[in-house]
Amino acid sequence: MISSIKTLAISALGASVIVLGAAAPASADAVADFYKTKKMTILIGSTVGGGYNQYGRLLGRHMGRHIPGQPDFIPKNMPGAGGRRALDYVGHVAPRDGTVLGILVRSTFFDKLMYPKKAIDVDPTKLTWIGSANKEVGTCIAWHESGFKTMDDIRKLVSTMGSSGPASSGSIFPKILNEVAGAKMRIILGYPGSTQVHLAMERNEVSGRCGMGWDSLMARYRSWYFDKKVNIFLQISLHKHPNLPDVPLLLDLAQNDKERQMLFFFSAPNDMGRPYFGPPEIPGDRVKALRAAFMDTMKDPKFLAEAKKLNVTVNPLSGADVTALVKQVWNTPKDVVAMAQAVLASKKGFEQRKTNYRTVQAKLSKTNKKGSKIYFMDKSKKVYAAISGRRTKIKIAGEKAKRMALKAGMECAVTYEGHKTLAKTVVCK
Repeated sequence: MISSIKTLAISALGASVIVLGAAAPASADAVADFYKTKKMTILIGSTVGGGYNQYGRLLGRHMGRHIPGQPDFIPKNMPGAGGRRALDYVGHVAPRDGTVLGILVRSTFFDKLMYPKKAIDVDPTKLTWIGSANKEVGTCIAWHESGFKTMDDIRKLVSTMGSSGPASSGSIFPKILNEVAGAKMRIILGYPGSTQVHLAMERNEVSGRCGMGWDSLMARYRSWYFDKKVNIFLQISLHKHPNLPDVPLLLDLAQNDKERQMLFFFSAPNDMGRPYFGPPEIPGDRVKALRAAFMDTMKDPKFLAEAKKLNVTVNPLSGADVTALVKQVWNTPKDVVAMAQAVLASKKGFEQRKTNYRTVQAKLSKTNKKGSKIYFMDKSKKVYAAISGRRTKIKIAGEKAKRMALKAGMECAVTYEGHKTLAKTVVCK
């Protein structure tokens, strides 16, 4: 009798093992069956061009191979309100079935803590985090001719930091340094974007800029670093970059525990780098498949080869790690958040940039391939003006035109402020 019971028990156990063993393939098959009939959307919360667009489209070209069912990705740009428009769409409108992923400015996810009256009502702890392609290290840099090399210099003397607006990193971090580290930074507002701040540095119009990512510095201005055109006096992250062992972290400037918690609050988002996320409530088996596919993509030789070609850094963070980091920031004590909000609300040190536009009649001697620079003579000097696809108004033969239509030999009236500045208008015959 006992023997028969044992036999039955063993048979039942064997049957259960068979059933359990069959469960995983069935789940995988269900995910594959779902995705093989779908198109994936990668929603990019910024315009074409720039780092987030580059990372979003790069992932979209490779990740589909690693998802069961191998769906194709369709990139879609949804700029607006610093990423808030895309966040609102993914958080409230996008289907919650795992067919829509997004990438946008990482600080936007913490708007509800930083700017509660302006923020989109999306709880980032409830979003589905797929992973991040890199860990970003922000930097504060000073132009070599400015005389600023270290944080000690920044504390002793008045410096000027260029910025595009009160809420940009170019304003936030100088305000923090003024408040916590005793810096004497004047924050010069009104530059259209980071490129124009960099040009202003080269003209010695401002001392430097805070908030520039190390990866962006290496990708766009590598020669600045290796030719010692800039001095990096601070890094903004939770961990020092291997190439910057002697440069202090923002966290190192804290004088007490509360300040350290606040500086962690401002530094931690950089460790998220370029995060990819989906809506809440995506089915668990699809989340698991998407996270696994993401990490497999980060090791894919074809993906890595293209990333290297594009000069894009890959240093991934898993979806689980991003989730943990988001929750840690979101659980910042209320009194520390209030302290951070007070720093953000402060307008101390702000100055509006003074513009000095003039118009010159010139024959274009050269343009680059994308039309982002035009070269000409101004008062017997060879100069160039930067051309923005959105901010520079261009007319050719009386009609509105795009910057790529500008060609060498054209006779134009260029309204700008001088060598290496952004052109306001270009009117050509």
